[in-house]
Amino acid sequence: MVHVTSSAATTSNVRSLASDLPQQVAVAIGGSGDAEKLVRSAHELAQALGSTWEAVHVETPGEERDPAAAGKIADAMRLAAGLGASIAAVPAATVLDGLSAYLENSPIKHLVLGKLAPRPPLPWSKSNFDALAARNDVALHIYPAGAVEREIRVSARLSSSLIFAPPVSFAYAALAVALTLVLAEGLQLFINTRSLDLLFLFPVIAIAARWGVGPGLFAAVLSVICYNFFLLAPAFDFDLRAPQNIIMALVLAGVTIYTGMLTHRLRSRLILSDRSARENASIASLAQRLASDCTWTDTATTLCEHVESLLKVHAAVFREIGGALEVAAARPSEPQLGPVDQAALDWAWRNGAETGAGTDILSSANWQFQPLRTSLGMLAILGIARDDGRDPIGPHQRMLLSTLVAQAALAHERLRLEDDMRS
Repeated sequence: MVHVTSSAATTSNVRSLASDLPQQVAVAIGGSGDAEKLVRSAHELAQALGSTWEAVHVETPGEERDPAAAGKIADAMRLAAGLGASIAAVPAATVLDGLSAYLENSPIKHLVLGKLAPRPPLPWSKSNFDALAARNDVALHIYPAGAVEREIRVSARLSSSLIFAPPVSFAYAALAVALTLVLAEGLQLFINTRSLDLLFLFPVIAIAARWGVGPGLFAAVLSVICYNFFLLAPAFDFDLRAPQNIIMALVLAGVTIYTGMLTHRLRSRLILSDRSARENASIASLAQRLASDCTWTDTATTLCEHVESLLKVHAAVFREIGGALEVAAARPSEPQLGPVDQAALDWAWRNGAETGAGTDILSSANWQFQPLRTSLGMLAILGIARDDGRDPIGPHQRMLLSTLVAQAALAHERLRLEDDMRS
């Protein structure tokens, strides 16, 4: 059964759904400007159903090329963690593939997502998301929240990473075509035929797969020229307008472009999957270490070590001791804060908002400060910085930082509760 609700759904309607379906909610977060509104809607739904909830983001290849979207995703994930959601990132080729894999391996029965302006469906068509919900027995809650349901669309022009390649790749292309020509000339001595144009598919495919579209097209041009001059009758004569040349050029160009784009996508997916696997393993290790740490100093030290290792930055944890903010731990060395850095730190502590480098508040600071907010209030501040003073966090790392901050906040909350119980 598939339920589709709008943002105007009432609590009574939601509770009627609760009697039919298990209480498990997830929200799909994308790079729209309304992602935070979508998170709050999912939080309200989970409260109405009396269930736990999760926030999931599907990472697709090339997503880091959109810094604005990456920042909005990170902000929404941080908000979801602050509202009590578990957060997860799923690497996949498309949003639909990622959500399908996520639903097949989790007990989610309510999926909250946003949708673009509605388009009138054809009478015989069925939404991919409707089919996904029906296949996994999930209730869809679709809100008019902008482009959360977006796919990473391939640009009409090929990206520069496909076209441009190192000069040595063109030398390899010429060598591959030359070796193919020698092979074709040798075969011609035994089979006495000049219809050996298919042999040039091999160097073109190999070069396009290894080096990209640019060197592949170069190999295709060389193949047409060599075939025309050496193998096409009459030999040792150019006739570039011959039908065989035109057909061969079109076929080789098509094969080159398709092979280059396909291998580029597969390579991007492999890189994304490897990065996601490493980050997930590090997050799991951090959670395990934080669960075993029983003092404020050990917890701060563990957090600094993981942040430094994962993000390649200087890290420091500040907490209030005797009415003043003191350094609880730092890696790789004790931080030296200037006046602007100190002002950013004080602002983050008083207002519970991120400040410093790469933020909208006191961006001239060298350090960025992330507050560890919990239901018990402000417990600590995580500071990060680079040696060169640049923004310490890239767009594709913001979600990872949000996850680390959420884990650290929960660990500090546990320590505060333990201290309260002892006292």
